[in-house]
Amino acid sequence: MPAFGPTSKPVYVILGSGGHTSEMVKIIQALFQLSEEPGYYKPQKYLLATTDTTSKVRFKKALEESINHHIEPDAFIEVPRSREVGQSWLSTIFTTLYAFIWSFWLIFRDQPRLILCNGPGTCVPFCIATYLWRLAGRLERKTKIIFIESFCRVHTLSLSGKILLHFADLFVVQWQPLADKYRHRENVKYFGNIM
Repeated sequence: MPAFGPTSKPVYVILGSGGHTSEMVKIIQALFQLSEEPGYYKPQKYLLATTDTTSKVRFKKALEESINHHIEPDAFIEVPRSREVGQSWLSTIFTTLYAFIWSFWLIFRDQPRLILCNGPGTCVPFCIATYLWRLAGRLERKTKIIFIESFCRVHTLSLSGKILLHFADLFVVQWQPLADKYRHRENVKYFGNIM
């Protein structure tokens, strides 16, 4: 098996529609502008739902214009969404199962170093799949999961946050009330408002 350099395995950045993409743009901008080693966060793969028709264009344009970060078209991976808005709960069982199968396969194939997400439901199967692959000892290195709770969550966690609180290595909240509420959790960190 070939030796892998520190940047040969990708960083997965999981995009979601609407405000999630806008927040992720700010997070990636900060990573590249403030990090002492921005190269650590390359290469990146951007995961988004197959039905998300706007995030790819908005994300790519925002990063190229703001920090001159060119994104190759093959850096985007379209994945099944667990649940569409308005989808019945019964059919959600099958679409979620399908999303989990995709997640398990992609995580095993790419062996990402880091998963960076901020709340879209699309990230839940990937984070849980990563956690389970780690438990099984099937990842070449311990993939880190970083979840950044949405700026709009002041007093309560999002549904994705409530689930991933138990799986994330680092769980970032952006408001003091949430930091106080979860201060007993070692993985929960508060750095102030990062948006």
